[in-house]
Amino acid sequence: MNYLDIWLFDSRPRIRVFFCYLLIFVFFFIFSDIMIYNYTKAMYQPMTSYEVNVTSPEVTVQTAEASNVNGNVKGTIKNTTEEVIDRQYLKFDFYTPRDINVGTKYIAVNNLYPEEQKNYELGFRYDNVSYVKVSMVDEEEAENATAEELRIDPTYGPSGLMSAVILGYFFL
Repeated sequence: MNYLDIWLFDSRPRIRVFFCYLLIFVFFFIFSDIMIYNYTKAMYQPMTSYEVNVTSPEVTVQTAEASNVNGNVKGTIKNTTEEVIDRQYLKFDFYTPRDINVGTKYIAVNNLYPEEQKNYELGFRYDNVSYVKVSMVDEEEAENATAEELRIDPTYGPSGLMSAVILGYFFL
């Protein structure tokens, strides 16, 4: 028995073929992961114009990007007043390049104490969005909102469900 005859350097052809397939799988996985990441980054274009119509709590938008079918908005809200902000909503109106309102989303702002800062992230599924207007509304106006407008994560639909089933099949 040679000192290289351990399981890693086994000279049997079946083990060599198995390791070749394993290497091919790993390289394909890494390659596809990099290509998918670059493709999705290229799809999203930053929204260069957004309007924040809020003065009392300081609302900032750090990232606003959209593709032709969906997008996301990320930012912070900081309470610059002397009172606790409770039962208020951030309202996001999404517009096309022709100034057509394609949808509205709401984020609840509850228990925001003075000088406290919170991050927010909002996903949307609207077509051809070019800019967003942010405003603060009371609970009374948000009560008229639909369930879709109050949901902040985009729905994944059939493609997301199929991806989850396939990944679950192979990895569980």
